[in-house]
Amino acid sequence: MVFKRGVARTPLQKIREMVWPSSGFRRSLIYTWRRLTRLQATPHAIALGFAIGVFMSFSPFLGFHLVLSGVTAWLLRGHIAASLIGNFLGNPISYPFMWALVHQCGTLMLGHSGRAAAATPVFSMSDIASGAWEIFLPMLAGSIPVGIGMALLFYFPIKAGVARYQASRRARFGAPT
Repeated sequence: MVFKRGVARTPLQKIREMVWPSSGFRRSLIYTWRRLTRLQATPHAIALGFAIGVFMSFSPFLGFHLVLSGVTAWLLRGHIAASLIGNFLGNPISYPFMWALVHQCGTLMLGHSGRAAAATPVFSMSDIASGAWEIFLPMLAGSIPVGIGMALLFYFPIKAGVARYQASRRARFGAPT
């Protein structure tokens, strides 16, 4: 094969690459930024799509983030591919921190701060469902303000950066405005 590795990686090396890439995070960020700036849409649509993806990555609907961000971007006329890229802010490394922040914000919003978890073990399905609801509801409530804040944090710099890149690209190649 033309694009095959010269030396195969061991299973341990493959696991390490998933957590810490040998090429580094900087290269991944540069690649993501270039993919984002080269999308064919207005800077607003790209930034809105990315912000929607960031917002959805904070939601507790694990497993549905990509679908929800794509549908929401389509409904709000954001760029769907940019929303999928923005959704990858949530990853196995960042999820524990995101969930802790969202859950803490939700418990404060709902007035449950300081309430201790039940000391009795869970035995029945109704106990499991009520225990899951006690975790899900604060995460749902907390994901809204945290997600909006993070989406706004990303929207404005991305919109400005994409606009700057597209203007320089038009000037460089002489494309009509």
